[in-house]
Amino acid sequence: MDNFRLLRRIPLFAGLEDEAVRALANRAETNVYEPGDRIISQSDETQAFFIVLSGRAKIFRSTPEGKEQTLYLVEAGQPFCFCTAFTDKPYPVDVTALEESLVAGIPSEDMEDLARREPILLLKIMQTLAGRLLETMNLVESLALHGTQKRIARFLRHSEGCCATRPGDPFSLHISHAEMARIVGTTPETLSRVIQRFKRLRLIEASGRNIRILDHDGLDDATRND
Repeated sequence: MDNFRLLRRIPLFAGLEDEAVRALANRAETNVYEPGDRIISQSDETQAFFIVLSGRAKIFRSTPEGKEQTLYLVEAGQPFCFCTAFTDKPYPVDVTALEESLVAGIPSEDMEDLARREPILLLKIMQTLAGRLLETMNLVESLALHGTQKRIARFLRHSEGCCATRPGDPFSLHISHAEMARIVGTTPETLSRVIQRFKRLRLIEASGRNIRILDHDGLDDATRND
């Protein structure tokens, strides 16, 4: 599929004329990344705007000691690298592919030019940034104010809301337990112990990445004082 058809499906560009999307497509550079490949590194002086066309990536920060905190999972159709598209500052985080991913990079000058001519694009960018800010605030609150069990329970409730048809239906996590541990700020061993505890209490069913919440109120009660 050519770049124009790929970009035409991206929600951020909905409402734009075909001519505008085609101009971006002509300037876009697409690359395929394998799981674990670094797409952008912290402090890269990249003057471009990126979109995951297929696959999934994670935005994270890491320390020299190797400790990681996942900040956001970028799904297919979602953009990232806003700050390098509209500023000249180095990128403050790392982005790595979680699975085979097709990523488009669009030069920042082309995005700036289109944004000046298409106010609807600026509105969509603001909406996207507002959603990211809200998720980041929720992550900071969870890491700072809640214990490990509460953070895991909140993540499971959030995943159910995103992936299950309705509450109580089974759903599948699209990330590994190791990646989930990084998101909730714990170790895979601690995550495994908490999941096993929730299973013993008959709060959830869990097999690999497949989860079903059996008792929503009980899950909240079990972590109330955590």
